[in-house]
Amino acid sequence: MSTNFIPRRSSTRCEPSDSKQSGEVPMSTNDQLLALRQKYKQTLPATLARIGILAESLVEGTSHEDATPDRTALSEALHKLAGSAGSFGLPALSAQASRLDRQLEQLLAADPQDDKYGLWIGRLVAELRALSHFAQTDRLPDDHYVSTAMNSPTQGLEPEVWLLEDDELLGSSLVSHLEAFNFTARLFTSYADLSAAFAGQQPQVLVLDILLGTEGRSVDRLRETGLLKEAHSRLIFISARDDFSARLQAAELGAEGFFIKPLDIPRLVTRVEQVLTRLHAPAERVLIVDDDELLAQYYQELLTRAGMQVEILHDPALTVETLERKLPDIVLMDLQMPEISGQNLAAVIRQYDQWMGLPIVYLSAEHDPAQQLRALNQGADDFLTKPVDDAHLITAVRSRVARSRQLLELMTKDSLTGLLKHATIKESLKREWAMAKRKGETLCVAMLDIDHFKQVNDRFGHATGDEVIASVATLLRQRLRATDILGRYGGEEFAVVLANCDASAAAALLDDFRRRFQELQFSYEGESFSVTISIGVAEYRPGMEVDADALLVNADKALYQAKTSGRNRLQVYGG
Repeated sequence: MSTNFIPRRSSTRCEPSDSKQSGEVPMSTNDQLLALRQKYKQTLPATLARIGILAESLVEGTSHEDATPDRTALSEALHKLAGSAGSFGLPALSAQASRLDRQLEQLLAADPQDDKYGLWIGRLVAELRALSHFAQTDRLPDDHYVSTAMNSPTQGLEPEVWLLEDDELLGSSLVSHLEAFNFTARLFTSYADLSAAFAGQQPQVLVLDILLGTEGRSVDRLRETGLLKEAHSRLIFISARDDFSARLQAAELGAEGFFIKPLDIPRLVTRVEQVLTRLHAPAERVLIVDDDELLAQYYQELLTRAGMQVEILHDPALTVETLERKLPDIVLMDLQMPEISGQNLAAVIRQYDQWMGLPIVYLSAEHDPAQQLRALNQGADDFLTKPVDDAHLITAVRSRVARSRQLLELMTKDSLTGLLKHATIKESLKREWAMAKRKGETLCVAMLDIDHFKQVNDRFGHATGDEVIASVATLLRQRLRATDILGRYGGEEFAVVLANCDASAAAALLDDFRRRFQELQFSYEGESFSVTISIGVAEYRPGMEVDADALLVNADKALYQAKTSGRNRLQVYGG
């Protein structure tokens, strides 16, 4: 059994509108990071002077207890210096401050009546006094900082899907399927032709048959020729054999999909769409909670230059409020902050169900493994020790966010279609309705139902029915706006939420989808067939006495009217 989509229209370019524009920053000297470094240099003498004053209190204190407040302040100052100096180009000063902080911690735990206690204090104070001189010899050149900006992941890539398949009949069929769903696709039947084209441009997605007849394994050819050495195209492999070694080789090359022949074409098309969605994913939203203002600004600039959206919060007490307002993908927080420790703050965040899965990463100068483990047990996901290497921080944030988004999709999206599940689409509608009401904007809700779907299942089997359902989802993603919210309401029924959109615009958009869907041709054991869909639309306008639940009811009534009026049509509620 197979399913074929034979296009009856010309294709258009696939250019998702959700592009991460903020990542398109040219590579150049990073003046902002240099300016922050200069500012840090200017504040450093005052920081070292304060440490010196606090060091004197170690000598002046008459007992261990009398000096405890000053010693705690000294420990906090050393901890902050250890975390910040390395980031601003003073790695030796950072290491020395960290070493002295550990010595001070041991001193605080020692018995002041010990005969050697005074000697220990004297040595520590001498080294603390020497920090100022130590800082003067630890200088990196002013051009140490260069831009850490990263090009947009789509920069230089053609908005196309290229296919390497030496079976021309199968390849042409796959190209037709892709074009039917609005992708621009291009077929290559030999590795040599692909290599020649690749020298001039690169596609966003490259689909390759892992075994190319007389040409051997495409994975071997890719290694031999180094085709992907400077490439950024996303890879998907197809194969006639499902063996571990082939999958392993594909994984080593960074493949994001592996499909076995005979191909489940709707799932392959869906995977291509998912890969492109990740490629055009919105910028990572980062919340930094840190009382060190300059260091937080440094991290903000660093991550912003890497294409992320970064918010700084210096008051931990406002964390929950900020989470609700900014909806970050990840939280980076210092472990040691005045009044509120990072581990307690992480525990507070985990008290809220909606933030249970939010990645929390500590950025701290704490080197004690036991302390790190205790902090992680409070609900955080990772621990990065300051000073954190620039590239390490960017990669850690990006990988954590990507994984979190994937897990969130698994929890909230239907496995067959990739659309929001029933409960999630209803929650999304309530949120969008509340926003529309607050802003005084229009909002439309649509209910869609596949016509005579039971007959499809009875005649062609449930596997074919699943392919039809998956096709609805894929075409919806292709034809509707990037801002529209799509859900599988149940079975063969779908729901769409169109924010800031009136009934006329929604009807035009959805009726175009309806017409294009009926043009798709499916096949089962040599028999071709098409399927139609009915749509009901309900509108919310400012001032209307209708809530989110009532909107769904109205859209369902309009859908019922479309069904009873002959199916394969769109009906607006009240129209």
